[in-house]
Amino acid sequence: MANLLDVFLMKQRALDADDQNVRTVFWIMFEKASVILCLVIVLSICLALNLNWVTTGIIVGLSLGPIVYAHYYFIYIRPLIKGKIDE
Repeated sequence: MANLLDVFLMKQRALDADDQNVRTVFWIMFEKASVILCLVIVLSICLALNLNWVTTGIIVGLSLGPIVYAHYYFIYIRPLIKGKIDE
């Protein structure tokens, strides 16, 4: 399993391999917007279940790591594994 430094290096390689700045900016904006959207969905599910604020905060806080890692995996790590981006 890759550690955090490897993930950041893969992200930087993916951004450096892309010659079009427009596409790079799109991926960065897509990444941030989709992470926020996923966290809003988790928050709305907690609110729909009428959980108290402490439980809601704990659930949203604990879901932050897996959501961000999943986005990094699908946007940066998976293309490197499939060989779409040359090292």
